[in-house]
This record gives sequence, structure tokens and C-alpha cells, in this order.
Amino acid sequence: MIRIGVLGTARAVSHGLLAPAKETPGVEVSAVASRTLPKAEAFAARHGIPRGFGSYEALLESADIDAVYIALPPALHFDWARRAMESGKHVLCEKPLAENARLAQELALSARQYGRVLVEVMHLRYLDLIHRQRELAVSGQFGKVLRIESCFRTPYMRMAKDDFRLRFELGGGAGLDLGCYAVSSVRYLAGEEPEVLSVRHKRSGPQVDRWMRAMLRFPSGVEGAVEFGFRGFYMPRVGIVVTCEDGWIKWDGRANALAHSKGRNSQFNHGSARTKPANQLQLEEFVKSVRGEKSDTLPTEDAILTARVLDAMYEKAGLALRGPQQAS
Repeated sequence: MIRIGVLGTARAVSHGLLAPAKETPGVEVSAVASRTLPKAEAFAARHGIPRGFGSYEALLESADIDAVYIALPPALHFDWARRAMESGKHVLCEKPLAENARLAQELALSARQYGRVLVEVMHLRYLDLIHRQRELAVSGQFGKVLRIESCFRTPYMRMAKDDFRLRFELGGGAGLDLGCYAVSSVRYLAGEEPEVLSVRHKRSGPQVDRWMRAMLRFPSGVEGAVEFGFRGFYMPRVGIVVTCEDGWIKWDGRANALAHSKGRNSQFNHGSARTKPANQLQLEEFVKSVRGEKSDTLPTEDAILTARVLDAMYEKAGLALRGPQQAS
């Protein structure tokens, strides 16, 4: 049995861990920690978790916890992921793994030093349709790939005025919230690392981006574009489009449909062959890694590479990088 403790009581815990854990054999969510004991105990009672801790430190000191799921603001990911690994725990951390690439690299070194599994939560990359989209793109049947564009615009996200996503000191900004998905998917579909050519952005505060669009270029000559935002006057849009010489391959954000077009008149949908949600597949692979089994868990290096692109986008936009530039 892999016993998981949760750091934080964010909404992401329900769909990111609790729901898939119920469907994953050999996994138990054993405890949750918050900054106050009443809040932790209330969350535990509401979700059927056996124990609540009034501090993150107390949970890490518990000898009967094997791994932790970190659901805290981005500014807290580095410190608590490192402390968890120092305490002998494996780590499944909500995206982004850290506020910038240097900190993500530091965490990767810590994982090797302590012999712990460290995984960034990136459920998008476990979707069967994204894998199928890449297979079609590299198959050649649509001709040479010319352009890859991903868009994650959700302008109507509900946020309180003090939401961490709007606070620079907590790692706020659309880049570390939705940009992780946009950049990770474009990198995966291209199979190579991009150069950031230009960036347009809008801000909700002095250094906090609420919308961003970047033009990219890959070494092979493929053009790229990523767009993301959580506030603004635009229509919601989620999806990835691969444009080729003889057609296109498009995922529009739905879990079970991938559209293709070759020539002018042929268009069809490809349904997903998998029945399990991406979050469950992600948890299953993480558990395999913890057990020392062969798994398809995303390597930590992938999170670092995504962070490098986001760092380059912030620099190109003239915005400060989130977080310190090296570990304290």
C-alpha cells in the first residue's frame, strides 16, 4: 500500500488526487495538512481522509506516509518538495514543479541525492488523444509539419481578489497556471525544444501576466505559437492544432475527440481508446515509479524544459521571473 499525504487543501486535490486514488489499487490517501488544524480536520472529514495535521512539518514527520501530493501556491513548491524528499517522501507536485527552471533543476538534483521519485502533475500529457495527435503528425500522411499552436484561454475563471494566481510573490500569473499546459504540449508534439521569438502580454498587476501569446521556432524549422490566459475580453478556447502541408490535426479540448482533415473535403473524428481519466493514468504511473517498477511517468527533466521556455517568455515580455533564481 502506497500511503499518500496531502500538503494543502486546494480545489485541485479533489480531481487531481482523491478521485483517481479511489480507482487505483494499492493507494491510500492517509492524511492532509493545512496551516491550521481545524481547517485540515474539516477537509479530512469532508473527503473521508483518516487524519488531519495542523502543519506541513507535522505531516512530513509522520513515518507512515510514503509520498506527498503538493497542492500549494507555486512559490511554496520548491521548499516543500525539497523538505519532503529530505524526509524520505516521494513527491507528486502540482504544476509548475517550481517557479523557474533553476529551482526545478535544483529539485531534480535533490531527487537524485535522496533517491526519491519526483513528478510534476501534468495530466494533459497522459491523454491518449495527445499521443495519437503526435503519432499522426510524425507519420507523414498529412505531409510535413509546418506549424503547431496550443491555446489555453479560460477568461471566466473564478478568483478571489487575494487569489495566489494574482499575486507575484506567490508565483502568480497565467504562465505558471495555464502556460505550463500550452508549452508542454507544443514541446511534446514538436519533439524538440523551441526558441522564443516574440511575446505579447497583458497584465493584471505590475508583474503578473493575465494573458500571453508567444511565437516560437523549432530547430527543424517548424513554427510554433502558444497562447494562454485566465482573464480578459476574449472567447474561451482550449486546444492544439498541428498544421501540415496536406492537412491538419486538431484537438479541441474534449476528452474523446480528435479531428483530422486531409485535402479539402475529408474530415473525421478519432475517439479515445482509453477509458481511464488522465489523472488516474498519471497516478498509476507515479505509483509504479514509487514501487520501482517500469513506468511511463514524465521525467523531471520534462518539467525543467517547460520551465525554461516559460522563463524565456517572461524575459522576452520584460517581466520578472517568478521566484528566487537559486535555492537559498
